[in-house]
Amino acid sequence: MNIIHLSDLHIGKSNNLIKAHRIIEWIIGNQDLHQSNLVVISGDIVDDGETWQFKKARDLINRLREAGYIVLTVPGNHDCGPNGIRENQASKRDFREMISQVAEYPAVIIKSGQAFVLLDSMEAEMEKGELWSAQGYLGLRQLQKLDLLLDELAENPAVENVILVLHHHPFDYLFYHGLRDHADLKGVISRREGRPPRVNALLFGHKHLDHRFNDPEDNKEDLYGIDLIFSSGQTVERGEDGKMALPVIDLENKTIQRYRIS
Repeated sequence: MNIIHLSDLHIGKSNNLIKAHRIIEWIIGNQDLHQSNLVVISGDIVDDGETWQFKKARDLINRLREAGYIVLTVPGNHDCGPNGIRENQASKRDFREMISQVAEYPAVIIKSGQAFVLLDSMEAEMEKGELWSAQGYLGLRQLQKLDLLLDELAENPAVENVILVLHHHPFDYLFYHGLRDHADLKGVISRREGRPPRVNALLFGHKHLDHRFNDPEDNKEDLYGIDLIFSSGQTVERGEDGKMALPVIDLENKTIQRYRIS
């Protein structure tokens, strides 16, 4: 199964809406090429958590759904309030009602033997106070539930792969930017000795850096026993060639193909 991984669209900033439209139309018009009908968006879908931005994002996502695509989303810090650094419960409500339709995390969606586990890396962060900077915090409740959930999925013969999706980058250790409880998350999702992987693919965004964590000198996939760890870049950002990168992940072979979109 192939899936498309988008992240950090920041709709409402600059001309990102125009570029996001271009990406959506490319996806719909090139299914024979990318061979996918499922899109994951790992947060920061909008830029300031404003209602008008969510309405524009909803229209884009509905365009995909009307074309037959499954769209799975998780919230990022910019989806939760102005500039991604101030909480706004109205923004959280708009994300739930207009974008995700997910009432509680972790959420599990199983499609064609692939179990997608969605996390909210802003859940506990928003409980810490009005001003939080750009950090994330899953919190004990979500991590404990995730631990039990991974045990259940491991016993489910219908599940071929577990794909964990969150916004915050678990390997970004900047104080004002990273995931506060990254070590606790890694403790939950790491492979147990003599056992199959608890998580087969770990997907996130936040840092606007496209990178697979299988570097020979620092292989996080080997270290944590996860088949594929991937950070999507900011999908609407154009590279030196003037094009945007669209990552398509092959969950069977654990490979990534990047398509360039004008």
